[in-house]
Amino acid sequence: MKAILSTLALCLLLASTSHAGMCPADKVIPGPSERTVAGFDIKRDTMSAVDTRMGKPQKSKYLFFDRDAEGQQWVKHKWTRGETALGVSGHGDRIEILQISSDRADATYASGRGLRLGDARKRVEALYGTTFVDGHVTGPEIGERTVTYCYDDGIELSVGYDSADSVTAIRVTNPIARVLSRM
Repeated sequence: MKAILSTLALCLLLASTSHAGMCPADKVIPGPSERTVAGFDIKRDTMSAVDTRMGKPQKSKYLFFDRDAEGQQWVKHKWTRGETALGVSGHGDRIEILQISSDRADATYASGRGLRLGDARKRVEALYGTTFVDGHVTGPEIGERTVTYCYDDGIELSVGYDSADSVTAIRVTNPIARVLSRM
């Protein structure tokens, strides 16, 4: 029963913040996915590694699945540097979502391929191509317009734009967020 309630709680959390969709087959990109934001790799790094490198977050939200504080949990940490926010969400010590956002250009943080806040849409397309979903797939919209690059390993890169087509947010999502949101 505890396992069912745990799964239900995570599904409700994800459903409340996600489109819970799937990438259309014709929009899935083969080859290496974008896994890095702000120097953190969604597959290689851990929640505790981010905490160690970034220090204490300015804001944290926790969802416990067990009454025991040592049990599994979904956690979201947020750090703000100037006008730029770094958000990292995960399950236990596993990173599930990495996101940077700001209304102003900021060269401090970048994606693994060098995409930065404030970059123009043309730079995004030069780095990632023109095969994308116009909108969000997993997670909420970011920016005034969101596009999502779907990779064949399940990782998604979402880019948020402002009205001038400048990047205001970059989010990398692990496939677990999609799988759990469909349960």
